[in-house]
Amino acid sequence: MKFFKIIILIVFMCLFVRQAEAQTFYEHEVSLSAGLFQLRSDYGISNDSETNFGNQGVAFSLNYYYNTAARRSASYFQQHFKYRLNLSYSTVNLEHFGPDADDPRLASMEGSYDNFSIGNGFEYYPLGIKIRRIYSSNFLDNFSPYGGMAFGVNFVTPDATSSLPGGLGNPDNVFPTFLSESSSNGIDLENLVSLSLNFQLGARYKINDKSDIFLESSWMFFDSDFVDGLSPVGPQNKNDDWSWGINVGYTYIFF
Repeated sequence: MKFFKIIILIVFMCLFVRQAEAQTFYEHEVSLSAGLFQLRSDYGISNDSETNFGNQGVAFSLNYYYNTAARRSASYFQQHFKYRLNLSYSTVNLEHFGPDADDPRLASMEGSYDNFSIGNGFEYYPLGIKIRRIYSSNFLDNFSPYGGMAFGVNFVTPDATSSLPGGLGNPDNVFPTFLSESSSNGIDLENLVSLSLNFQLGARYKINDKSDIFLESSWMFFDSDFVDGLSPVGPQNKNDDWSWGINVGYTYIFF
């Protein structure tokens, strides 16, 4: 199943690259970004600020953009959309927060999440992508808000430990939420490949003819509840894991 997911992504990316090569007027861009990252998972309490800021890590990203706005007969799509390929790495240390966190089984438990992600999608610029992208002394002329959507493949490494004698291998050290009478317990620390649906909202500001800086907020919704290694057993567990991040970056434009 993991291999099948990877093949789907590779085919999807090749289709876009093949289409891009068929264009004669184009523009390439590369950006680097870094920022804060929060994993909204089964550590702590949902929609709790202590949990969200306590389980906060960092993320780094390398992005490639392609657009055909310079075409003399550019369509609406070409004037307002850019193709984006994203490679990112995010990491965070995890612990439990909330009213139950004083329980020794939760207080002694710590985890971590590392994710190498490949994303493939589009960015939409409602104000349009300027044909010549020339720097202007007018602030508004250099300002470009955008939104984006992409599909991602995530190579996730979760981990969890307990400082109690016997660690998590001793059922007495595991909080009941993560135990079941069946063999499908709520802890699985195997590496996994997870698909995701990614969204971005951001704004660019041009600092010269070939350089932009940007601020971006992003959301990633996984198709698995085990990206943190935990999945509470029972009907109370209604949502898969997801993440939120905010980052700043620099873009260089190749004409």
